[in-house]
Amino acid sequence: MELIKELKNKPLVEALFEVRWGLDGPPGMAVDPAYQILIGQLYGQIQKRFPYAVRLPTAEIPEQMVPFIPQHQFRVGHDAWPLVQLGPGLLTVNDTEAYLWDDFFEVCSYVVSALFTVYPQSERPLRIVEVSLRYIDADILEGAAAIEFLKKLKIDIGLPPFLFEDGRVGGLPLGVGLSLAYPTAEPRGTIRLVFNQGRKSDKDALIWETQVTSRGEDAPTDPGRIVEWLDKAHGITHDWFIRLIEGELLEKYR
Repeated sequence: MELIKELKNKPLVEALFEVRWGLDGPPGMAVDPAYQILIGQLYGQIQKRFPYAVRLPTAEIPEQMVPFIPQHQFRVGHDAWPLVQLGPGLLTVNDTEAYLWDDFFEVCSYVVSALFTVYPQSERPLRIVEVSLRYIDADILEGAAAIEFLKKLKIDIGLPPFLFEDGRVGGLPLGVGLSLAYPTAEPRGTIRLVFNQGRKSDKDALIWETQVTSRGEDAPTDPGRIVEWLDKAHGITHDWFIRLIEGELLEKYR
């Protein structure tokens, strides 16, 4: 399969890399004792590249009530991308239309290294419980049915025709909602494809998400393995994306 590093007209809405670590305490009360210290320590470590700090509205909520929810953002500038998000047990790197894999990979590697550098491991080990790489894409339907657009992605679904033979129900679906998950061997985890009808540029669109996730014992636990995992996860998502759009859509997005 051809490796395509850049598509000038790519349908990407957002790319997200996420790392989660374990919290202490029962559900509804779980916290990271190092979290409040980590906020300032991480910002100090990455401030040269992400100098614009944003306190999100969720930061007003007690941390035990919003586990794995972003409370702080660190940006390269006002409303600028990429950005880093931090919450209780959560670190993300996000990018949007200007995304390029090589740049995104370098930023993710840098931020993961910063997290492990400043996290007070002597007081409490950083227990990684989940890593994920997600891509959200969207394309305007231009009057076509979402189910017809899915066919351009080599996905053909539908109910049996006999259900519509008496004419009481129209045979063209008004919306699409589809989620498929499969196990992955390298890296060990799952890949999930999710398709929904939504809006893009205030027009009807098909929105699809490609996500690779490793949890529990399958999750990498140190910076080197996390970066290695990210590269392998991207290899799968890239390969699947190109195979799905190969043909009409690939020429459209080039």
